Amino acid sequence: MAAVSAVGYVGADNHRRFQWLVAFCLLGVAVTVLLMSLERTAAQAERQSVQLMLNQLRSALVVKGAEVMLTGGRLEDWQGTNPVDLLQSAPMNWGGDCSGAEHRKGIWCFSRGERVLVYRSRWSEFPGLNGSPEQVEWLFWRVETEFARLGKVPERRAVGLVLNRVNFGQQKPY
Repeated sequence: MAAVSAVGYVGADNHRRFQWLVAFCLLGVAVTVLLMSLERTAAQAERQSVQLMLNQLRSALVVKGAEVMLTGGRLEDWQGTNPVDLLQSAPMNWGGDCSGAEHRKGIWCFSRGERVLVYRSRWSEFPGLNGSPEQVEWLFWRVETEFARLGKVPERRAVGLVLNRVNFGQQKPY
């Protein structure tokens, strides 16, 4: 009789261990799903943050373009300028002049040599120049003059300042 009850204890003990193993496996799966969701949400938040910053810069360029046109200035003279200088205050993640220094991820800077605004992404997937997602670490924009043809007039006329994405591949332009 003693041998039978010892086997019962061993079976019950193994059953309890199996339950703990299943519980830990389920917990591991839940934590993995949670971390993947958190990473996806953080990447989406970064994309939205970059888009918000670009919208603010583009709004400042519209105002500056109108100001230049009203004062009789040349919009072409503003090509390649630092658009952050047009804001009332620099953003919190502004690194200033790129000047060849290694910038942390999530920081904006301006390359004076190439005259481009630079952002180093924390997450590698961003909408590409053609709209589809692409793997990038460095993103670049340049202030350019927007031209339009009015009616049947053949020559182009400068109508504003725009912030266009430029492609340097994955090499830093500075």
